[in-house]
Amino acid sequence: MNLSMQTTRFHLHWPSKVASKPLLKPVLFAIAALFLLCLPLNQVPLSVDGIRHPSVALTFLLVITIICFGLFEIARQKRFSTTNVTFWLAIASVLGALPSFYTHAVPSVAVWNITNIVLAFALFSTLQQFSFNHVQRQYLLWLPLLAGWIVAFPFAVPSVLSLLDLKQVYTHPAWLDKDTISVTLLTSLALSAYLLARTKAYKRNLVPLHFLLFATPIVTIIALMALKQPWLITIALVVVVLTQPFLFKFCPRLHHGIWNFAILFGFLISGVLGSLPHAALFSPLFAESETALLSHVFTLLASAQFQGLGLGQSQTSLLLHGLDTPHSLIPYVLSPSWLTTMVAEGGIAIWLSLGLVFVMIVRRLLDAPNGTRLMLFAILLPVLLGIATTAFAQTNPILPVLFIVLFYWVDNLTARYSRHVTRPSVAINALAATLLTLSTITVVSSVYLGEQASRSHELSAYKLTQYQIHPWWTAHFEDIVATNAFMTSIEQNDNLAQRHYLSRLTMKISAAPSVSGYQRLIDMAILTNDMEIAKQIKDEANKLFPHHVFQPEIIE
Repeated sequence: MNLSMQTTRFHLHWPSKVASKPLLKPVLFAIAALFLLCLPLNQVPLSVDGIRHPSVALTFLLVITIICFGLFEIARQKRFSTTNVTFWLAIASVLGALPSFYTHAVPSVAVWNITNIVLAFALFSTLQQFSFNHVQRQYLLWLPLLAGWIVAFPFAVPSVLSLLDLKQVYTHPAWLDKDTISVTLLTSLALSAYLLARTKAYKRNLVPLHFLLFATPIVTIIALMALKQPWLITIALVVVVLTQPFLFKFCPRLHHGIWNFAILFGFLISGVLGSLPHAALFSPLFAESETALLSHVFTLLASAQFQGLGLGQSQTSLLLHGLDTPHSLIPYVLSPSWLTTMVAEGGIAIWLSLGLVFVMIVRRLLDAPNGTRLMLFAILLPVLLGIATTAFAQTNPILPVLFIVLFYWVDNLTARYSRHVTRPSVAINALAATLLTLSTITVVSSVYLGEQASRSHELSAYKLTQYQIHPWWTAHFEDIVATNAFMTSIEQNDNLAQRHYLSRLTMKISAAPSVSGYQRLIDMAILTNDMEIAKQIKDEANKLFPHHVFQPEIIE
């Protein structure tokens, strides 16, 4: 009997597999790499873009790595953890993927839409498989805050140094996207208030972390004002106001006062630097051209409410719609509203999908304890504004990751978890290992091929075969082969091959019209000495893009 009691006591106190958490630190390191490394590097302009960009490819690999760690954790614990939000997000994911199967969707855009939705849902579910303690949950918030510091330095430091007559030496980098910067900085501002109240100092009033949190509002406000976007002042003040009840209830009076003074000091420095715009309060979120563009998007949406315009078809639809309107639209590279564009392209399915997500957010905010709802809303507000009023995911793929991490953190504060037993752990481990291996090979080989493409002007047949095999570089291979064949046809004066190439290039550009595409098509037509076709192409380009001057001048 005595032995039995000792055995029971020994069993209850023996650390379980769940308590050891061997994969939690690698997950935190991967998330840190996403926010601190990939977020700024994704903005660096290179000769390649999209998934071929090395930093974007690394972002893709890190997200896959986190998901694979989640699969390993499921196999280790032999259970799958979910909340009510998981179920509704699964439904929202299915609805969001439906437009990819519409016949009028661009195939490549449809494939990436499904991929992004699957990765987003898998990332959210993966985070739910790990048991973060209080300190580790704080780490999830410290990482976006530090990312705010990284993106703030290129704007805050030159602004301050301009007072020392060093303005010509230190300038703001033009390649940093302002939408990404504004969302990150506003999130960092809200997180500094929350972490200030949650950072305890035992037997001392101040610790080094407090000084970092006090300096965050100063740096973020200076950087936000340096962006020269008047509406940011209103949003920054709204975030500050929303944080006040939480700071008053949970933060020491000394810390609360210093943080508010840091906000005031940041605006004061911005005023001295001349960064504060006049009549900034309640200024419109969109410029006049963007407002006109969105009004045309809503007009097109009214004519295709159910199935939408088709994924990847919004730019083409707007250009064709501009031909029938007296006021031509200026073509955009990035949409002024990611939310509006997605709804216009996907129709009612995207409406329902995003609506479910927003309802879940509101539900979790209402479930939060008294005194914290406004604080949680202040943390989520910058990302929600980014979804509605910026290009969001088009500017930087880390912004959706930021939204998922913050949404998981809010859900984790109030949700009750359900545990579902899983049996085939060997199959789960094999799936995770295979997925991680294939993703690593794909990303590393893509970076290698991108480096070769940027350095080599003429690729050998063996190198071209590598581009043909890689799924991300197949289109590049086809372009190189077609261009080489066209140049050969110019030398041999093969009119049939030249027309075939121009027809292929015309079909490609008509699927995704752009200024650079039409300019290239005009140049290729001139190389064939067929000035009549070149003039027809230029006339069409001038109708679609009347604000751009295409070269050269073609005389009849």
